[in-house]
Amino acid sequence: MRLYSQFTLAELQEEMEKLRKAIEEKREIGDMVSVGIFEQKFFLAKSYYIGTSEFFIGKSYKVHGFDAPFTIDYFNGVFAWGRFEGSEEQTGYPVGMLESLF
Repeated sequence: MRLYSQFTLAELQEEMEKLRKAIEEKREIGDMVSVGIFEQKFFLAKSYYIGTSEFFIGKSYKVHGFDAPFTIDYFNGVFAWGRFEGSEEQTGYPVGMLESLF
């Protein structure tokens, strides 16, 4: 099995579409464990597709599934590491999970 870092942009798009369909199918039958697994894969593939260039250290973003703003401290590959507002604990998320606050 190839790593997402070895995929072309076209292959990543194809993989994301395949994962979207799998998520939809698993959600319809109520298999939420599989939904979670496929969502993680989707966000990782999306991270390699979009890269980190549109995200900035020190800026806050919304993380999919969380309400508190997340401020980026640094990047490690396609992961943004930082903190949620009001927390000192540093956590990392694939940049594909980040959204603009506005």
